[in-house]
Amino acid sequence: MENERLSYGQSRAEKMRAAHYKWVGMPPGLTPELASKFMLGLYGGKTITNMTSAGEHYICSFDRFNKHCELNPQWGSEARKASRASFIAKEKASNPKKRATQIMCLKGLHAMMPDNVMMHKGRRNCLACWRHAFKNPPTHTILPVLDQIKEKLSRGVSLGEITNGKVTGGGKVDRSLVLVRSNVLYRYRELNPDFDEFVRRATSKSNSRGQRIRQTRVRTAARRNSNNDYQAIRSLIPAGNPHRDDIVARIFEDLLGGTLKREEVPARVKGYIAELNRLYPTKYVKFGDATLVSLDEVLFDDGSMTRGDTVTCGLWD
Repeated sequence: MENERLSYGQSRAEKMRAAHYKWVGMPPGLTPELASKFMLGLYGGKTITNMTSAGEHYICSFDRFNKHCELNPQWGSEARKASRASFIAKEKASNPKKRATQIMCLKGLHAMMPDNVMMHKGRRNCLACWRHAFKNPPTHTILPVLDQIKEKLSRGVSLGEITNGKVTGGGKVDRSLVLVRSNVLYRYRELNPDFDEFVRRATSKSNSRGQRIRQTRVRTAARRNSNNDYQAIRSLIPAGNPHRDDIVARIFEDLLGGTLKREEVPARVKGYIAELNRLYPTKYVKFGDATLVSLDEVLFDDGSMTRGDTVTCGLWD
């Protein structure tokens, strides 16, 4: 049963009775006319709460609205989206800061002309105030880490690492290394000539120092890659091969000579294995249909003649 605001002078029972008979015999949900009226109200800037609560915009109860949404999911989804959009629009329109910044900034110092408006996180900001705040930040935040900054500068750490996390000599940016923002540091240098002079002396050779560190890292990385290449190539050769290190050395000769590329090694490693097997054949290498035999093998149990003696006599006698 639903109550609708009726004219004054009626008793509560009469109001309840009128509200009851209004919906008697009506199917669950809203009629097409009421559904259209409800949707027009939502697109007109009203919300679901406005039209399901007692007042001048009342259409039906919230329970009946929910029932209609259950019976018509697509209509319900559209209605909720429209209500949400109306709610957001009302919030923006009623925002006191937005109203206050239509002409002047919140501090009342600068006109909010198009070239002086900066959008930040969906809000209008005064660009002139932002620039002033950036150039004149509070410098008290640097005091707790001032000794750390001096110690790092004395050790040759760059300003980029202290203010932005750019590792001295190159590398990935590490934000955990940041001690202070750059604008705070520069402002503190402007206000403290002694500290500024210390920074200038400490960073006078920072460029050459950074280049040396970078070159050292490049050489270290190259050596590390070389060691990794050795193990990677060695893993391509069967573990039972007694000449693994010789094969790897042969491959490195061709790599250094330029006749072999790194990406070609996996495809050509079998060729190097076959080459070493030809140089150092084992007893399993076959010539025709016969396996290799030892020339020092004794032919008969009751004698001392070896296979080598037979071959010698057969070839040169």
